[in-house]
Amino acid sequence: MSSAGTPERILIISQFYYPDVTACAFRIKETADWLAQHGCEVHIIAGEPHKGQLKQQFADNRLIHVTRVPLFKFEGKGRWNYIRHYLSFMLGAIAHAGRHPGNFDVVWASSPPLFTGIAGFIVAKLKRARLCLDIRDIWPESAVVAGQISGNGILFKSAKVVEKLLYRLADQITCVAQPMADYIQKIAKRRRPEVIYNAIPEEMLGEDPAKKTVAPEQLNILYIGNMGYCQNLILVIEAAELLRKQSHHGIRFKLVGNGVEKKMLEEEIARRRLENVEIHGIVPKDEAINLIKTCDALMLHLKDDGTMDKTIPSKVFDYLAGGRPILFGLKGEAANILAESGGNLYYDPASPEWLARRAVELQQNYLIFAEKAAMNREMVKQQFLRERMAEKLLSIFRETGERLGR
Repeated sequence: MSSAGTPERILIISQFYYPDVTACAFRIKETADWLAQHGCEVHIIAGEPHKGQLKQQFADNRLIHVTRVPLFKFEGKGRWNYIRHYLSFMLGAIAHAGRHPGNFDVVWASSPPLFTGIAGFIVAKLKRARLCLDIRDIWPESAVVAGQISGNGILFKSAKVVEKLLYRLADQITCVAQPMADYIQKIAKRRRPEVIYNAIPEEMLGEDPAKKTVAPEQLNILYIGNMGYCQNLILVIEAAELLRKQSHHGIRFKLVGNGVEKKMLEEEIARRRLENVEIHGIVPKDEAINLIKTCDALMLHLKDDGTMDKTIPSKVFDYLAGGRPILFGLKGEAANILAESGGNLYYDPASPEWLARRAVELQQNYLIFAEKAAMNREMVKQQFLRERMAEKLLSIFRETGERLGR
């Protein structure tokens, strides 16, 4: 690490960064801000804003040195365009490394896609830094689930080779869930990765949300986030249709966000003439936080294919901070966390019938679940704050440097 009295020089490589509206962008920005505020010299190589941005004016943190890399535009069509999109960032990140002169103590490269890890490995060599590889999703499997590449084609097979190499070449690995750490350790055959949960900044907790002392006449269930293949939100449309047929008119779903399936969802709502589902575009984070805290209940699920069980969606922590009951179709560590308070209800992520039944159960016993769900917020406060995760990350950087004799 840096000599005594000098700050750690940290170079972060991430395709997604503020003002992109993604879990990765929030993870990187909030972590980088904390590191900079605590004396580190932080540099970032990121893609130009390209993911769900709100077209608002933005300014980078003046304490952080940021380089933006132009990207090949990807509009959700064609597997090779998808690969070109990610390759453009990888090559651009390497080419722009010269804008950050001198050597660094650590390069923290956040994946997926794994192409970011390749850029991180090369830049770390150029900068005489150790490489800490950050894994947020198991890739390329997550790309298969999202419908971006085939699970038996040359792209997938090539990516598996790259995955194995990067896991073994990295000086340290961080990831976002314990099952993911287990998976990576088996492939890497090395030290267990350190888990840095997505978490949330303490300021997002704010004051305790107002308690619901009377069951709502109409139960409004909110989903807020990406509307992609992995989220499988057609399940919500099907559950809403079942509720209409069963004459449960007091339950309404509200979907807020953007993604490749949004248009399809809007068309399905119109085709089925559903009045118990509404859909809206993305909103700024402060507005999203307010929606989470003021709704009656929340919901989320992911496709049940085994791959997604190894991760924890960042929305889990955002939702928990709201202190509201959560309907969830998740497995693995995420399900264990959500089951802890007793105020959240599990449903099979492949069953609209189960989601519909759980919505009715919540409506009929709302105040009981709402009282227990108030513990969701306390769980975040005790275990899942961004500040604690950033502090742990800095300790990992330092420990890795000492272990490797740098």
